[in-house]
Amino acid sequence: MLFTRWLPSATPPSRRFTRLTRHLAILCGTVTLVAGLAVSQAPAAMAADSLTPLGHVTVTSDIAAAAGKVFVAMDDRIVVADTQGVLAGNITGLAEVRDLVTSPDGTRLYAALRGSHEVIEINTDDLAIIRRIDLAAYHCPSRLAMSGHRLWVSHGCPWEGSAGALGLDLSVPAPQPAVVSLDNPAQAPRIAAAGNTLVVADFWELRVYDLQDGVPALRGAMDAYDHGLWNGWGQIALTPDGATAITTPGAVNDFDAWDLTTLTKSRSYGKEEGTLDYASPTISPDGKQVAVTRGTDDVEDAPLVLFDLNTGAAVETFDSQSLVTIYDLVFSGSDLFAVIENTLNGTFHLWRMHGATLPPCKMTLTGPDTSGRFKEATFAGRLTRPDGANPGVQTVTVSRRPWGESTFEPLPDVTTNADGTFIFSNVPGVETQWTYKVYYDNTADSRSCSATKVVEVSGW
Repeated sequence: MLFTRWLPSATPPSRRFTRLTRHLAILCGTVTLVAGLAVSQAPAAMAADSLTPLGHVTVTSDIAAAAGKVFVAMDDRIVVADTQGVLAGNITGLAEVRDLVTSPDGTRLYAALRGSHEVIEINTDDLAIIRRIDLAAYHCPSRLAMSGHRLWVSHGCPWEGSAGALGLDLSVPAPQPAVVSLDNPAQAPRIAAAGNTLVVADFWELRVYDLQDGVPALRGAMDAYDHGLWNGWGQIALTPDGATAITTPGAVNDFDAWDLTTLTKSRSYGKEEGTLDYASPTISPDGKQVAVTRGTDDVEDAPLVLFDLNTGAAVETFDSQSLVTIYDLVFSGSDLFAVIENTLNGTFHLWRMHGATLPPCKMTLTGPDTSGRFKEATFAGRLTRPDGANPGVQTVTVSRRPWGESTFEPLPDVTTNADGTFIFSNVPGVETQWTYKVYYDNTADSRSCSATKVVEVSGW
């Protein structure tokens, strides 16, 4: 499941200005930055988050991380990057890569190849393909899950109308498929495993199994219809102990957690009007947070949200500052990675959100609601640490964006006072609306934070 953020197809004539006019306005505007007596004229610092171009591809389907690397399934190859988001190589010559999973110790990567009806095992150190497991009798392996030394595979070609799931004991040289008993699903079911729990879900039925010595014993099943899930079970993620499942979709504006011991709903998340769907639930390695993508009809809304798994609170949002389709997510330590497509030009990127699970600092920004064109506007703000303490003297980046643009243009940095307060001034250009943004980058123990202020411009 995925979503696309949208851009209005037409810009109102009152807000249309040529690029030349905008550049002239920026050059004519006088910028004054003040923080006590400290002024910085250095260019805005690069954010710790990054976007790595992956180029034009036809299909992307999954992402995984292990051994200091990030792996992206790109149909006929697996793209490899380091944990800074820098491309490090490719595993090529593959036939329709559809899912990736890593071994618990991170030394192995497994890929489901739908086109050649096999699963391959890859050494995450040197990227060599160690072995190929033939699944010709189980067409189109599509989704993978790991529990200990067992690999669980769901399979099913969309055009055949039959599907299933099986287990492979990877501790033996030639693992033989052990079929999981299912009720004849028509397409490759969703599959997830953690602890001693295996979950397999087709559209309507979610089946929970106990894993004793690798043999699945049915614990129970839940029917989506009984819980009002008219769109079926969607995607599944399990907490590391296998006790809780996060599933999407839920209702129109939320998604759900399920207690897999009692087979009951334990919590709903993200009850927000206007949210079209949640997707790609991904649980942090410590089992405390869950990241999800969300659909919205407002291009200003952030496409990624991080929730506290136990309280249900939204603790952080992530904005790509562009119009994107998000395909999948994975955690690597405290970082969060996503595969995204720029919907304006069709290019793919690896998006790194550095320190995503760290507690964020706090930022405020105030300023005028309205201003005249080429009239100086003054803004005030404050930076505080996650616990509310003063940060000491710090550098905050400043940028602005005219209405209708998707990216911010940098302004000179500003230096805070010891208590985190700062002031800066800027002269808006000719556009009828400007958004000002202040940003503080990641530190070793805190996630970045930002604040914005919108100024309407009219008159002279």
